[in-house]
Amino acid sequence: MRFIQLLSAAGLIAPAVLAAPAAPFGHSVSDVQSLDKRENLCNLKAPPQLCTPNATVTVEETAVRAYKFYRAFVVDGDPRTMFSLMDSSYIQHHAGYASGPNAIWSLFCNGRKIGTEASTGWCFDASTNMSYAQYSTTDRWRWVDGCVHEHWDQNERIPSKDKCAKLPTNGTAGHYVSG
Repeated sequence: MRFIQLLSAAGLIAPAVLAAPAAPFGHSVSDVQSLDKRENLCNLKAPPQLCTPNATVTVEETAVRAYKFYRAFVVDGDPRTMFSLMDSSYIQHHAGYASGPNAIWSLFCNGRKIGTEASTGWCFDASTNMSYAQYSTTDRWRWVDGCVHEHWDQNERIPSKDKCAKLPTNGTAGHYVSG
């Protein structure tokens, strides 16, 4: 650091360079700071918003919601979005946890990421209205009227790719292709 200060005093390095915090090559400091900031909602005793079941939600819309849920749960660590896609009667099929979104709220309210999209898997099987996330385990959710309604996580297997919905790679929800 002393060497850099000497270079600055000699006019070889601009003083602004010394004041700027470091960021990885190719990224601004604000980019890096925003990646590290995930919403922590643990000050709330319950999820701020849950999904309201709606019988008019199509299978195509459910596939898009299922992908959003996967991103919020696994990749982004976004508890607000994750729980906004779960209904109030969420059924948990794991002996260690009670049913209902409030029973698992404290596990996810801090916005912890589980993995990256490159290191995990996702599938929505339109024929069963089930979505899957594969990371160190495989989770399965049943969707009812556009909302996550049930969850399993023991001995689950992600379906073959031909059964999985294909969403557009550009991030838009305008097109849906069933597996």
